[in-house]
Amino acid sequence: METNSKFLTFAGIAGCLGAILVGIGEFSMQFTPNGGIEDVKDYLYFNDVSDTRLSFGHFIAVLSAPLYLLGYWHLSKKLEPAGPKQAKAFFLIGAYAFVIGTAWIGQRFFLATTVHEIAAGQNLKNLLTVFSEHNEPFVNVLRIAMLVVSIIWIKLILTGKTAFPKWMAIFSPIALLALMFALYFFKTLIGIYVFPVAMNATHFIIFALAIWTTRNTVLKS
Repeated sequence: METNSKFLTFAGIAGCLGAILVGIGEFSMQFTPNGGIEDVKDYLYFNDVSDTRLSFGHFIAVLSAPLYLLGYWHLSKKLEPAGPKQAKAFFLIGAYAFVIGTAWIGQRFFLATTVHEIAAGQNLKNLLTVFSEHNEPFVNVLRIAMLVVSIIWIKLILTGKTAFPKWMAIFSPIALLALMFALYFFKTLIGIYVFPVAMNATHFIIFALAIWTTRNTVLKS
């Protein structure tokens, strides 16, 4: 029981670390004080990002993204008492989503490099379009998956049978993502900084709250 509890805590911490490191990588690759990250046609905001930042962000984000799977396993085990099958579905959908998310973030470097070459005078517009068409659908799969896991999250937590207090239902992935998007599109100062890492900031909050609210709970084997 003690070993299971320690590993469960370790998995939660690994999820938090993954959210932080992928957030650092994605911020490095996509942040610009001028905004424009919503541009999924020409990606002109990449022209404000140096090759050094792109390379650093690419490697740290891709190498750290698998830690999300441990974080979702941690959450699913805390949800399990309210419905083992639904908790398992929560983990499988979340894990699948972040495998797809890793593929998406792994291709941003190549999109950005193409944008840089176009800015330097190379005629690669068609190549950029092809890259975009094979990259952007991945993030939409990730967002749909977040909606599904959020429904499961809210449903199970509101039963009162999980390891989480009922108020944790408020902190569903889709609700936090909506908040991040609203902060950006309503042009708040913080929105410029959180929008490029919205998925990572969302999950850091969730993983951290999951650890904090259950810090005295021992996993029942």
